[in-house]
Amino acid sequence: MIQKIALKDFKVFHNQTFELTPGTTSIVGPNGSGKTSILEAIEFALFRQITRKEKTIKGVEELIRHGRKKATIELEFVAPKNRRLYRVVRMINPQRTSADLYLEKRTEPIESGAKRVDTEIISLLGMDRHAFAALTYVRQGEIDLLSRLSPKDRQENLYDMMGLGVYSKTESKVQKALREMKREIESIDESRARLTEIQDRLPTENEVDNAFTSLDALRAGVGNEDGIKPLETLLMKVKESVAKVQEELASSDLTDKKDELEEDTNIANHLKQLLSSIPGVAEEQLRPHIRHEARAIFLRIFGDRYSDFMIDDGYDVALYNLHGNRVSLRAASGGEDVCVNFALRVAVNTALQKYSIAGSPPGVIILDEPGAGLDAQRRRWLPEAVQGLDSVEQVIVVTHMEELKESADRVISLTPQGKGRQPLVDVSE
Repeated sequence: MIQKIALKDFKVFHNQTFELTPGTTSIVGPNGSGKTSILEAIEFALFRQITRKEKTIKGVEELIRHGRKKATIELEFVAPKNRRLYRVVRMINPQRTSADLYLEKRTEPIESGAKRVDTEIISLLGMDRHAFAALTYVRQGEIDLLSRLSPKDRQENLYDMMGLGVYSKTESKVQKALREMKREIESIDESRARLTEIQDRLPTENEVDNAFTSLDALRAGVGNEDGIKPLETLLMKVKESVAKVQEELASSDLTDKKDELEEDTNIANHLKQLLSSIPGVAEEQLRPHIRHEARAIFLRIFGDRYSDFMIDDGYDVALYNLHGNRVSLRAASGGEDVCVNFALRVAVNTALQKYSIAGSPPGVIILDEPGAGLDAQRRRWLPEAVQGLDSVEQVIVVTHMEELKESADRVISLTPQGKGRQPLVDVSE
């Protein structure tokens, strides 16, 4: 759980502290008010990286407030590993990023240095940046997206949301390595074939030795050294060529290296098969839990209208009215489609946190603009849906929707004050 974020000259913030509590916190404000900057600060404080639409920022200088030389992020969080409070301080300037990690109220850091702090935070969280994102983040546009995808695309999209897309990316890297090894083996085979062809055109070693014997006999019989010398030089070059071709054919680059490449190719093929099977196996294990979580979220809101909410193996949804009759999602009254998508998407996070990790889950879900792309009629159910997320300790909602103030235990409102000025911050409970 995240307890506090203190920002100094980070993005639009000059000097601002945000206190976060258990329950739901809505960070509300228009576009450009600094809402996303708070999420970026959380990610950078924990992992020293920021991802925007699957692309990492080019340089840390983008994080420093315009006109300033450095920025500081201070983040307090409760570690899932031992439930103790830690404070990480990241100091950012264009030359380098430094960091210190403190335990509770201690004044001396327990770890210092960006890389050492990175490693310790990953240990305390029990997960790296990719796993943390899969477990906690619901990114902008993902809720409305699910209903517009085909079953196949929906499943692949959910794989990515579950963090299983990393296996497909790794499989692609293995496939690329396989292609490179194949080209290298083909190159070795071509070299061997070319050398063998040259060897076939050259005299054998015995033939060269016989030629030298004949040359010696000719020298003894003729006694003309000037006439013999050019022939001897030519024979020496032929002998060197024969020896060089034999040496190259017997070299480790053409013998041992090919064996090693073929062995590596076999290992890579097995690894590729394994990587391709992991997402399906993992998703199959998680699927019942996702169904359970999604059903609970949906019926918590619409239990007075529907008796059941079911998801098949292709993640197609079936609704059943109070009489037990199936109702098409298109035939349902307004708002159900939003809650279906919301329930399915958030169920991925709650199921992952409850069932996919050996240690304690982070206990937080971050909803980034959950109403993006939805009209007023279709998003009116979101406050109640967000309010019903009691399966995690902390929910952080970043939105420009005033309606989502209703679902929050704490509301942080950001109001832009013009270029170069820090947003006005108002906190209400």
